[in-house]
Order: sequence, then C-alpha cells, then structure tokens
Amino acid sequence: MLCLVVALAAEARPLLDFHRLRGVNGHPYRICASAQTNLIVSGIGKVAAAAATAYLRALVGDAPTAWLNVGIAGHGSQAVGTALLAHKVVDAASGQPFYPTFTASPLCRTTLLHTVDRAQPPVGDAAYDMEASGFCAAAQRFATSERIHCLKVVSDNPQSPYQALNAKKIEALIAAQLNAIAQVGESLQVLSQQLHALHADPPGLAELTARWQFTATQQHQLRGLLVRWQTLLPAAPAVADDLLALQRRDEVLVYLKRRLDDVELLLTP
Repeated sequence: MLCLVVALAAEARPLLDFHRLRGVNGHPYRICASAQTNLIVSGIGKVAAAAATAYLRALVGDAPTAWLNVGIAGHGSQAVGTALLAHKVVDAASGQPFYPTFTASPLCRTTLLHTVDRAQPPVGDAAYDMEASGFCAAAQRFATSERIHCLKVVSDNPQSPYQALNAKKIEALIAAQLNAIAQVGESLQVLSQQLHALHADPPGLAELTARWQFTATQQHQLRGLLVRWQTLLPAAPAVADDLLALQRRDEVLVYLKRRLDDVELLLTP
C-alpha cells in the first residue's frame, strides 16, 4: 500500500485522476483512496502534516505501507519543475534532521530539504518547504526510514519568486511530474512488501508456539530454524505428522535442526 500526504488541494488534484482515487467521506481531512493507494490533504505546515500523517496511519492500520510526502518546494539553484527526492530533511526551527534511506539508486535527483515555518526565498543548493519534517517525525513512529520519502517539485527559485505562484501553476507543476511520482511510489510499494515479508512470522511458528510452551530463548531459536526451513525446503511443510508426534519442546528444536543440517546444498556457477 502507498500513502500519499500532500498539503494543498492543488497538489492533490493531478494525483487523484492519475491514481483513480475516490473520496472517502466521514473524516475531518480530505481523504481519497483506491485498493492500493491512499491520499490525505493535510493543510499547510509541519504540524498539520504530522497530524494528518498520524491520522492516515490510524485509518490504514498495520498493513505493509510506504509513505510519500508529495508537494512543491522552493530551491536555491534548481530549475522550476525539477522533481527532487530529499536525502536529508532538516527542521529549520529545531535543527532536527531526518535521513530517508535509499536501498537503490534514487529514481530522480536528490536534495537537502529544509522545512521552514514561513515561506521564504530559497538560497544555496537546497530546497525549502513547510511540511516535510512534520511528515517525517510522524511517519518514523510506525515505519522504517526506507519506506518514508519526500518528493518535491521545484516551484520557485531566485529567478522565479514564490509570490507568483497560484493554484493553477501548482497543479500544473505536479501534473508534469506524475510519471516520476508514480515510479517512486511503485518502487516504495515493492520495497515495503519485501520488508514486510522479511519480518513476517515464518510458516508454522504460530501453530508450534500454540502447541508447546517454548521459553523466550527457545522461541527465538524456533523462529530462526523456521526461517531457514522456509529458505532451504520451501516445498516441504515444517509442521508434519512426525514433528507433531514429539512430546517435548526441546525435541522439536532438535528435530528441525537435524532435518536442516541434512539438506544438501548444490552450488551452481
């Protein structure tokens, strides 16, 4: 699942059509959703972004989810219309940094992103927005840094001041980068599913822990053995009749370890 957090209705409009999102009634925020994508319009500012992110998390629950903050940002040197992923987000008021983690080469250019409390002219080789640090602060409470990213489209720079922006221009800037936004979102969704699978309980764990009262240490050992089993013997169920015929929990661990040690590994070039 992909969760999009945007500040403005103008930023949201192109995304709604592209992802075929429909409005969800009964919430204090504007929320639109499809089977695999949720979008919330937070309003302007880091506090608003943090609150909306937390609200959307409560709504979607524990499903494996990627989080992407999409919006406009000023930049001190990049051209208007450039799509940028943040490799570092800094809250200008507190100095608190956030470091989104890239597990592969970024799909577009990256930038340092300062989150400020008031709109200001951008300077230097950095971007400026008003939401990212609040979004990151909230999202990091329930997702790892690999699944939390900020994608900003440059809306103003020293040659094109932010005072000239309006809703129509903002909508056009986001619309021009829909493919880039979609590519980033899709890659985050795939990564989120992969990470969820790595941390999910291996097959057989719930059944075995319900049948035998393993100690905490034994549960850790059991999980490790079942993960190995899933890798080495994916076609064979670990919980078989001969295992269920055992009487003691320590016999279960010995049985699994012996079966795994007997597996022949063939290395091919």
